Amino acid sequence: MSADTVNVNGKAKANNTYDAIVIGSGISGGWAAKELTGRGLKTIMLERGRNFEHLKDYKSAAKDPWEFEHRGSATQAERKERPVISRGWGAYEPIMDYWANEQDAPIY
Repeated sequence: MSADTVNVNGKAKANNTYDAIVIGSGISGGWAAKELTGRGLKTIMLERGRNFEHLKDYKSAAKDPWEFEHRGSATQAERKERPVISRGWGAYEPIMDYWANEQDAPIY
């Protein structure tokens, strides 16, 4: 089959072409995507984490600080399970469940 007889969907290329690619939907990636789309750029965001629906999937969003069992601190078991995350600001009770399991996906 020659290149002249190949049936190519011309719309596919147009539908899958972007002006910008943002890697990660964290605070910086989210802001970058907002700014880029706000300026009219066709933008795609790639995220390796699981999908979250706003409010529905955030277990602690409606809790007051005094409602946390450990008052916001990560437990010793959580620190042992996630030693890299526990080195910094990430060792915080409300968000420990959202980090990748360092045993399954080592990051060090």
